[in-house]
Amino acid sequence: MADFLPLAILVFVSLMSTGATANYGYTTPSPSPPPPPPQQYTPSAHSDKLLVKVEGMVYCQSCVQRNTHSLEGAKPLPKAEVSVICHDAKNRAMVRCRRAVANDNGYFLAELDETKVSDFYMGDPRKACYVRLRASPDIECNNPTNINYSSIEGAPLCDEGKRWADHGYYNIMYATGPLAFRPAICPPKH
Repeated sequence: MADFLPLAILVFVSLMSTGATANYGYTTPSPSPPPPPPQQYTPSAHSDKLLVKVEGMVYCQSCVQRNTHSLEGAKPLPKAEVSVICHDAKNRAMVRCRRAVANDNGYFLAELDETKVSDFYMGDPRKACYVRLRASPDIECNNPTNINYSSIEGAPLCDEGKRWADHGYYNIMYATGPLAFRPAICPPKH
């Protein structure tokens, strides 16, 4: 029996070493890599040229919804005017687009002048710019509402991920929430 003891120890040690690394036919899946972070717009250092565009809709709020922030029953307001106001790097207000006029469906597209990202307050058009109602061509619907802060503070810009390069410029399209005028005279509510 003493002759088998070294052999038994050798077999025991070899079984232990293979058992410690063996997975008994099962495999452990390797962890999947984390998803890539969402891409952020960062213009290249050599090209700081930027064209900012802002799109949105202008409506005439229904008399039924007056004194509310609802646009239920609102109708698009063709030829309504809006302005995009931006703050510069020193937080001074400047008008980047004097006016944009809505089309027959109430849709407007305001294109700002060519600029640099660094010209905007905090280097970000979303933090530097807002849209305000300017004028309504409809004399029966020309009182500005404050829906989406469009008449007092100005409606903020939203990034919807629309970006492209064209003619050596980075183009970014921002959107703003719907803006609305309301009728000056409405029948009394009962």
